[in-house]
Amino acid sequence: MVIETEEKSTEIFKPSDKGFFSLLGESFKFFLLHLPAIATIVVPFFLVVEFLVPFFSNFIPDLAEGLTNSFLDEILSDIFRLIIVTLIGAIIAGIAWIATIRVIASSIKGEKIPPIQAIKDASSMLPMYVVTAILYYSIVAVGFALLIIPGIILFIYFAFWQFSYVLRGKGAFGALSYSKDLVSGNFVRVSLNVVGIWLVMYILNNYVIGFISNNIATLVGEDGSVAYILVNAIFTGLGRVFEGFYIIFMLTLFKDLEKS
Repeated sequence: MVIETEEKSTEIFKPSDKGFFSLLGESFKFFLLHLPAIATIVVPFFLVVEFLVPFFSNFIPDLAEGLTNSFLDEILSDIFRLIIVTLIGAIIAGIAWIATIRVIASSIKGEKIPPIQAIKDASSMLPMYVVTAILYYSIVAVGFALLIIPGIILFIYFAFWQFSYVLRGKGAFGALSYSKDLVSGNFVRVSLNVVGIWLVMYILNNYVIGFISNNIATLVGEDGSVAYILVNAIFTGLGRVFEGFYIIFMLTLFKDLEKS
């Protein structure tokens, strides 16, 4: 497993201690400059997640058939099928996420890591990444169950768990603790930035990309047809390249918090 150390090389992208909109603009410029390298990783992986994984679900048998000999068998089979598909999609997306972080982090340092090498590194780092992700989502879910506010607070404090693990080698509780230490004393600033980029990505994914993919898919087939599903999945997968923009924004904020 390759872990980024505190580098002495000159970083080519250092929007230190800037406001949200300034950081957003800087991140978008950097994203456009490195779009090919990001797209090489993100697009193929998310096309698999958006199209091939759901298609694969059609071949999963009814695992609960005969379990209760009632209508519950069908419901339980659908639940098992959903769990399997979600798990497969999360694993594939996790590899893409780790690899993209590695490529962007090296680009920020003015270095270059081949996408294939980043994917190999991501595959070796995946097991602990999954463990840390399960721990993170479990803790945040419990927080949201406790009247929502604790969940929001935990979500902000642990917002940098991916970067803490991928770049600093902090696994499981170590990643959560490292993220919490970075946010402590900067909670309001981090909250505004995290909420801001979340809103930008939500609008981009659900309205801009969703609107474009649905309208283009409608031109080639009716809703629910094979042509419609295929085209919609392709454009949705292509739109996932903007996850690189989100990573750049959060990674830059992460590094800025480390320096401060």
